[in-house]
Amino acid sequence: MKTSIIRVYNNRYNEWASGVRVCLQFTDFASMGFTKEVNTDANGNAYIDHNGSGNANIFANGDKVGNLYAPDSVTVHI
Repeated sequence: MKTSIIRVYNNRYNEWASGVRVCLQFTDFASMGFTKEVNTDANGNAYIDHNGSGNANIFANGDKVGNLYAPDSVTVHI
C-alpha cells in the first residue's frame, strides 16, 4: 500500500490546520475513485493510504484545494 502525506496550512490563522478532513480523488482510468477521509493531526499532516498511483485531486473539508501525482507529499493552503 502507498501513502501520500498532505500538509494543510490555514492562511487565515497563519498556522498548520488540525482536524481538517482530507481525501484524494484519483482521476486516472486505472485507479479512479476517492480514498477514505483522514483528519489532519495537530501538525496539519494527513497520512492517506491508497492502492492507486497517478494524478489525484486533493480535497479538504469537501473543497478541492490542489492536485498531486501520488504517491507524494505536498502542502495545501485553506
